[in-house]
Amino acid sequence: MAMSLDEARDAFTRSCNARTFDGGIHAVTFQPTPNRANEDRYVVEEWNDVGLGSPWLFLAVLDGHAGSEAVIYTEKHLPTFLHNALRSKLAGAGAQYAAADISSFLRSQIEAFDYEIGAAVTALCPDPRELDPRYIQPLLNGPNSHIFRRASSGTTLSAALIDWKKENLWAIGLGDSSAVLLSDEGGSALAGKRLTPLHNTSTPSEYARVKLSHPTSEHNILKDQRVLGVLSVTRGVELKLIKTKTRSYHYIALGDFSFKLPAAYSANIFSKLRSEHGDFPVHDVSNANISPPYITSTSDVYHINLASIREKKPTLVLYTDGVNNIIEGRFLFRKDDPSRADPATVLGALLHEPVDEASLESVFEHKVESRWNGDGNRAVEILGNMLGGRDVIRMNEILTPELLSTTGDSDLYIDDTTIIVCPLK
Repeated sequence: MAMSLDEARDAFTRSCNARTFDGGIHAVTFQPTPNRANEDRYVVEEWNDVGLGSPWLFLAVLDGHAGSEAVIYTEKHLPTFLHNALRSKLAGAGAQYAAADISSFLRSQIEAFDYEIGAAVTALCPDPRELDPRYIQPLLNGPNSHIFRRASSGTTLSAALIDWKKENLWAIGLGDSSAVLLSDEGGSALAGKRLTPLHNTSTPSEYARVKLSHPTSEHNILKDQRVLGVLSVTRGVELKLIKTKTRSYHYIALGDFSFKLPAAYSANIFSKLRSEHGDFPVHDVSNANISPPYITSTSDVYHINLASIREKKPTLVLYTDGVNNIIEGRFLFRKDDPSRADPATVLGALLHEPVDEASLESVFEHKVESRWNGDGNRAVEILGNMLGGRDVIRMNEILTPELLSTTGDSDLYIDDTTIIVCPLK
């Protein structure tokens, strides 16, 4: 029996993993498809013991792929790693620090964090070509199996660090998760500005960079718009030098080591891991892996002086690419005519009060409303308006398990979707 709009709204809200934090920070992560694990994660932390005065604030959204080990590890350990390093760096410095110095610090610490992921693999298996086949499965299924799974899977990262004075913001972008700054410019919607570019094969500069980084004789570098025919993401978190037994390689990206280590690691190690996704295979890219690495993670770190824009009531929104997919609608309700709307512009319209109903209806082809869930979580409000808004049929459909697809080939496909909304007033 179909639910009324209010019933569907309540059911949707209950299905969301949402939290509200101090300072009016709202977060949600969502995956309604049965038997499909949500590989997105989010982090909201205050760091009370860094420098002087009020806490520093760290926010992050992560979009895992090819398994959950990398994203779980990053969610659990990266914030602590950065927190400890920042506390040590600023010890004795008081309120004195340069914005450019913090930007460089963030890049270098993420590199150091990721170095440990790759180094753990090469320490256990310096040269997989010399590994006796009889010992491969015992090695992969033994007490160190998590080390190989962590390196085989991967995650994007979109993060923000805000200092104790609330005057400086550093946005970090790796992969195709996003950070958008919204500000009140006096129009019918908040002005939206993407702070870091998307690192995937749909971005022309990324496509060209990947293509030009390898010999022209390689024909499968970007097959079907995917790196080695598998990944659309081109960047993650930077790694520095990892020593193998026979040669030194520069590897950059968190996880996805099939695309960074020599082909023998894919052929003899990573492709032998049992998939977390049932019959979906762990890809063996060894035949196409000729001149690694293919995935990079040179991070984009963008600094903003918040004091200079305070009067515009800025709001920061971090989100995974599930938001882009919903707005485009290719796998939902706009299969034949996907939207070309800019997600930053759409988010600015959704968080403006009142919402510009006419412009947003042209994007979603359904009606939306201000304060969709009353005075509740604003990240849930964004998600609810995007998926169905006031359309009771659509709201029922996205909550009907039989209509939800795991592949996108038929019915409705909803990617893991995570949003953080953080007012910067």
